Amino acid sequence: MFKVILVGALLAFAAVLSPAPAAQADVCGDVGGRHVSVGGCTDPAARVAVAADDEAAAQAAAGQPPCYTVEGVPYYTPDGDPC
Repeated sequence: MFKVILVGALLAFAAVLSPAPAAQADVCGDVGGRHVSVGGCTDPAARVAVAADDEAAAQAAAGQPPCYTVEGVPYYTPDGDPC
């Protein structure tokens, strides 16, 4: 009986220590027609160009307004690149 309680306690403790899964923002689509069917997934945030820390600080010091993500988080792109 002691072993069963010990194993149960260890499993509960291990479940608490397990890391949370990482967030993923894949966008999937599927288009089908009479002769062709095309589908796939992509991560739109993977292609966002973000400025390096020193470049972002220089842009902020120069008074350039930042771009904003959908969640409202400000970020700077490399100099000259549009949002």
